[in-house]
Amino acid sequence: MPMIIDPLEVLPASTQVTALALAADGSWLAWGDEQGNVSIHQKEGGDAPSFTVDGGVSHIAISDQGMLIVGSHSGDLFGHERLGGRRWTHSLGGGCDHLAASASGDLIASIDGARLLHLLTSEGRLLGHHQQGELMLLAVARDGQLVAVADDEGNVTVLSRDGEVRFRREQRGESGERVTALEFLADGHLCIAREALGVTLGDEEEIALEWWNPLGTEVGRVELGSRCEVLSASGGGVDAGMFDGKVLHFAADRSESLRHRSAYSISDLSTSGDDLLVASWFQVRCIDAAGDERWQVEHVGLTQMLRVSSDGRTIAVAGDNQNDYTRENQVLLIDANATPYLQQEGEDIDADLAAFGGEESEDTARITDETAYADTGGAAMETLLTEDEWKAWSGDGGDGDGDSGQLLDLLEQEITLTDATEADDYDIMEGLADSGGIGNLPPVSDAGEDQVVAADEDGTVVVLLDGSHSYDEDGEIVKHVWRDENNRILGEVAEVRVKLPRGNHTFTLTVTDDDGASTGDTVTVQVQ
Repeated sequence: MPMIIDPLEVLPASTQVTALALAADGSWLAWGDEQGNVSIHQKEGGDAPSFTVDGGVSHIAISDQGMLIVGSHSGDLFGHERLGGRRWTHSLGGGCDHLAASASGDLIASIDGARLLHLLTSEGRLLGHHQQGELMLLAVARDGQLVAVADDEGNVTVLSRDGEVRFRREQRGESGERVTALEFLADGHLCIAREALGVTLGDEEEIALEWWNPLGTEVGRVELGSRCEVLSASGGGVDAGMFDGKVLHFAADRSESLRHRSAYSISDLSTSGDDLLVASWFQVRCIDAAGDERWQVEHVGLTQMLRVSSDGRTIAVAGDNQNDYTRENQVLLIDANATPYLQQEGEDIDADLAAFGGEESEDTARITDETAYADTGGAAMETLLTEDEWKAWSGDGGDGDGDSGQLLDLLEQEITLTDATEADDYDIMEGLADSGGIGNLPPVSDAGEDQVVAADEDGTVVVLLDGSHSYDEDGEIVKHVWRDENNRILGEVAEVRVKLPRGNHTFTLTVTDDDGASTGDTVTVQVQ
């Protein structure tokens, strides 16, 4: 059984949490949702007033100066005080697609919908811009002196805080490649995770991790067996969370070791002292230096955001609850040093049901009609029977000494009839229809079987995503929505065709019936 800890606080969210930030000292946190609501929670002293930004919240960060930076899906970039008051607004073209803040050095970096990089201070003062094709990813050095950006063809550019280019790492291969993660390490090196989209040069690896020094020289490269989803600086090395559920640790000399293995893809990583925090599926796990699990915490949704204070003690967790019935959303606040306890199987079964799990005791033995009435006096018996039943049992004289056999026979007949009724098969749907009750069965979403396909000569292939086998038992499906692993909508029909590069790709189909109920299903496509 796993060791678990209880959260310090469970903070309810009105709708899906899309962004989360935790102050460096762990004293407060903020989160935003898809409707544009921003909530601020003080660890001590209560909550600050919530506020709303236009366009929905896409990203949130807290600067080293304590400024709350909020980016909207389709609006601008905003700077807010800890108590919620707005200090400044910075215009973006098409919303905030990416946002990062340095741990020190006061640097805010944002990529807008027009793929333009904005570099600012926490007071909203513009430091510089940079544009380079379709910018898709960014990372900021801890001291705020450097920022790295990657475009959709695999080119990576490292810039100073004012936007001046320091060096450029060109794409490899004829068809480019995809950079999946970027991370500045403690020694100033930049770690780049990438996968090839086409034919690679010579014997070059299709999926690899690269190390680049601040002068722009590649100093190391390691081949990976699966796509790297997230990188986290760890001491003098780096931890890599993989699509196949592995967490690999690379020391400063690039030596590799397996730190943890999950049955599910790794969504986020961070460190708490010498321990590693792993977000995967619905859990956050704390892994010690030896690779053993110290504790775990379960979230109601898929754990997508993991934020840790600078001392490693305070942890905030958020994610998407994809349960279409409850849609409960929450943010967990966790003390990493809480005392773990062993989770006991069935420990939360109600005490009044526990007797059903063991042998029948004398107190709970079956009560017969004889034992039920054996020690009851006349007065007590009278309270259990109607006036006519009392007369029949006690006799005309009402002295309680009459023959009770006739009444007991009637009781036994009633019990027999009740048992026979309960034994009959019962059709739930028919019962609902007969009683006029309202019931709706949710639709069944079927995204199809997982696929393994071969790429064409150009390294890509067109794949059919077929959701036509989805159905609704008691109505009809009125809406299909296909999304990729970045939650982007690919189509709103049962069947869509997508062009994919080599690698592993996950897609989600959500179907909605004519009563408004929705369910989702996923399919994985591996392009070789």
